[in-house]
Amino acid sequence: MKLSKRVEEIAPSGSIAIAEQIVTLRRSGKKIIGLNVGEPDFDAHNDIISATQDALHSGKTRYSLVAGEIQLREEIAKYVNKKYSIESEVENILVGNGSKQIIYNTFQAIINPGDEVIVPIPYWVTIPESVKLAGGKSIYVNSQKDFHLDIKAIEKAVTKKTKAIYINTPNNPSGVVYTKEELKELEVILIKHDLILVSDEAYEALVYDHDFISPLSISEEMKKRTICIQSFSKTFCMTGFRIGYMLADKNVIKSISKFQGHLCGNVAPFTQFGAISALNNQEKILRPILKEMKKRRDLSYDLFSTLFPCHRPEGAFYLFLDIRQYIKDGLVKDSYEMVELLIEKGGVALVPGSSFGQEGFIRLAYTADTEEIKQAYDQISKVLV
Repeated sequence: MKLSKRVEEIAPSGSIAIAEQIVTLRRSGKKIIGLNVGEPDFDAHNDIISATQDALHSGKTRYSLVAGEIQLREEIAKYVNKKYSIESEVENILVGNGSKQIIYNTFQAIINPGDEVIVPIPYWVTIPESVKLAGGKSIYVNSQKDFHLDIKAIEKAVTKKTKAIYINTPNNPSGVVYTKEELKELEVILIKHDLILVSDEAYEALVYDHDFISPLSISEEMKKRTICIQSFSKTFCMTGFRIGYMLADKNVIKSISKFQGHLCGNVAPFTQFGAISALNNQEKILRPILKEMKKRRDLSYDLFSTLFPCHRPEGAFYLFLDIRQYIKDGLVKDSYEMVELLIEKGGVALVPGSSFGQEGFIRLAYTADTEEIKQAYDQISKVLV
């Protein structure tokens, strides 16, 4: 059977491919420490589970509003309005099946064939494929050495075909959190060239050393130009619930809601009531998660920075490890080969930097407990001796 070129040309997710390989190895009896998947080892909080169960028992199993339950959108509006000191309403919010679908919705809605989207490197693996599926073209721009935005390079990449700039803060895979100054400089480019900003903020609550700055809070003009994408997956450990949301101008939300109506209809309503509980209990849920993830961040950085140069992450839960010296010394030829070596000889799974557009690096997710992180360090150290 011949499939469409559109599907045949999609690159598989590097992180998912590694995850599948790990499952196969574990089934054969091999012990693998998985530091490859961006999913914390915490279960969803009991309050979230109870609210979801209550919603099921009370009959929240039928079709719902395409844009999301009004009660959930009201709670999201309260959450972002307080956090970012902005004014948003129910009409500014669309709920979707995780941030992946929201990103897909976004590019389908804003891109015409041939339009260009500027994507700073490193980028999340799904972005180029979402742009491609919308008929657009990703224009990649290198970031600075510390992985912060290279504003001059971004402006230089703007052409008559440019439609949008995509950013991800806190960043997957580098852990960088963009500063207010960076975002203000970006605003100048957006206004000058009349562009849209797609701001992927899936890790917005996982920031360790200072407050997170969203482009929504920079100015009213920036807010109008921004499509902000957030998720319950990472923040509230609700990865399996598949629930995320978009914040944007009311007219944008109205159009994308129309598109989502044909794509999937509504998100499962009972999971939305779990999300309402998450927002209502955010302090109780987030405080211990953030405390533990900061401890893991500090431990992971202290250990692995002795083996690989790396940026100390300000947010998310990743280390982006520089392996270029090991390539230069002939241990491996590229990031994929390094990952294969560490799985085979060290029993530790990471993700190649090539999946994020950044060869010469590998991504480590410090989503396992501290004992496993220490064990992973010991095992990797022996491989690199």
